[in-house]
Amino acid sequence: MSLTSPDLSSADLEAAATFLRAHSEVLITSHVNTDGDGIAGGLAMVGLLRQFGVRGRVLLQDVPADGYAYLEGWDDIDAVTETTVGQRGNAIVLDCPNYTRIGNVLELLTADAVVLNVDHHHDNERFGAINLVSAGVCSTCEMIYHLALFMGLEIGPTIAEQLYTGILFDTGGFRYSLTTPTSLEVGADLVRRGARLDLIADRLYNNSTYAEVKLIGRAIDSMLLHHEGRVATMSLTHEQMQQGDSEAAVNYGLRIKGVEVTALFKEESAGHYRISMRSRADVDVSAVAGMFGGGGHSRAAGARQDGSLEEVRNRIVAALEQVLP
Repeated sequence: MSLTSPDLSSADLEAAATFLRAHSEVLITSHVNTDGDGIAGGLAMVGLLRQFGVRGRVLLQDVPADGYAYLEGWDDIDAVTETTVGQRGNAIVLDCPNYTRIGNVLELLTADAVVLNVDHHHDNERFGAINLVSAGVCSTCEMIYHLALFMGLEIGPTIAEQLYTGILFDTGGFRYSLTTPTSLEVGADLVRRGARLDLIADRLYNNSTYAEVKLIGRAIDSMLLHHEGRVATMSLTHEQMQQGDSEAAVNYGLRIKGVEVTALFKEESAGHYRISMRSRADVDVSAVAGMFGGGGHSRAAGARQDGSLEEVRNRIVAALEQVLP
């Protein structure tokens, strides 16, 4: 079965394929706090490159979440440390709208490094020498799928599970508005190729620790409503954040009738907050994230801010008022 995306041009696919074939070794990275699409996409790229003798190494600023440890190759992902040495002259940057968001991996690339930029964010800055970019594709993993087919590469069970993971993550289980008919068809094809959809869904959505589930409860307990119940905010202190991953908590605000935007304020260190935002169809939270140096998708975005919780929350809530319909 061969599927093609109407949102990717043959010229861009050919340019990306030429880049991949031109190097014997390639560094692969993604944005800071890399998520399921970036992690799974990087691992899939390693397996695809191996098919024509190119060595790929996934190097990230942060240690990836162990919730993805079921993916083959996860143990080989490296995080940048003080002992990481050697600059590279080429790289594949996945799922990242701008070059600086790869964090301190940037320091390992030469000033004239040749970069293949593979991304689906609508605000991508096309920073690569080669840009395989389209906001019409649901995820970076779906883009890699189309590139693999274009190059005639094999997508066996291992790569199928990696790509399916990224697609399932970025579409919220095929629920978000960025899901297209092609996304559903690609997902079905990956299942035919060996992706175990039940296992992947279980690992993505039913793999929290007891402490992490309790943490969601604490975030919900902190919930406040603003702008006549159209905005919900939650917060977690730095001490609470030590108990595990709390990202799933942000979605609970949208379970409330009338709430159009939800924001979770996570204190990463004293007075330093990472903000995650989610919205319904009529609100573009990436526009708000952009006001504060962040980014993301129209329905899921984030940023960082310094200050007290009250100060940071007031800034974000005021900005959200500007984009409410």
